[in-house]
Amino acid sequence: MFGISSINFTLVAIISSVFGAIANILARTLLKDLKSRDILGINFLTMGITLVLVSPWFYYFQPSKLAVGLVVLIAFIDTLGNYFFFKTFENTEASVATPILSLAPAFTFLFSFIFLRDTVPWTTLLLCLAVIASIIIFSTDFNNFKQFKISTLQPALLSSVLFGISAIPSKYLLSNMNAINSLTLYMFRAGFIALFSLLFFKFSVQHLTVGQFRVIFLRGLVVISQWGLLYWALSRGQAGVTITLANITPIFVFILGGLFLHEKITGKKVLASILIVGLSLMV
Repeated sequence: MFGISSINFTLVAIISSVFGAIANILARTLLKDLKSRDILGINFLTMGITLVLVSPWFYYFQPSKLAVGLVVLIAFIDTLGNYFFFKTFENTEASVATPILSLAPAFTFLFSFIFLRDTVPWTTLLLCLAVIASIIIFSTDFNNFKQFKISTLQPALLSSVLFGISAIPSKYLLSNMNAINSLTLYMFRAGFIALFSLLFFKFSVQHLTVGQFRVIFLRGLVVISQWGLLYWALSRGQAGVTITLANITPIFVFILGGLFLHEKITGKKVLASILIVGLSLMV
């Protein structure tokens, strides 16, 4: 039923979501003491420098006006997307924000159809929508939803829309143009986001502690792995499907939290996790 490339694409996107879960846990730790603008700039600056140092082993880019323009566009969109992502977690608990942040794949399906004419079979689309709906239900804490407020809705929804849009030029660069590979794209993306953060948000590193720098560096390695795998999967699969599979991170946050942070594990969440992972593998 599945070809080798299909299986690889599916598993790589899911593995990307595992790294995304680890990155989210580390981000929550940092945001207890830092502001969005602080973590945004230094985080991407660290990742950009790290990738530049090892770039001779992976660099591939065929520059053109269109290719360079798309790289800058991706970085600009993702600068805003990341800023609103971190801003969301400043304003509210993860259980309230995550359902809205999980809407990004829905926007990717819409924009990929409009701009890339990227269509998927109805069965695949329904499976992906079932995954998105399950994630939203799974990650919603209805007891705390009274804390929901407009200050949560605006940044969370903007972040979802922006990340949903960002996948479109990324897919075009990686697959349609074949002008760049996944790690090179992320290296440029990280560098430009650090630059945009400095220009727009004027982040400061003077008040960061050595311990916070270590966590930022560790998170940077995790995020590089997450997005390197995501871009690889995006270059080989449909945009909406890839982003759907890469956004099942709440499931792995739940699993990792139970294993390493001793958070409460309920039977309901275990069954939901099995359902969502099963649906994802069926995609």
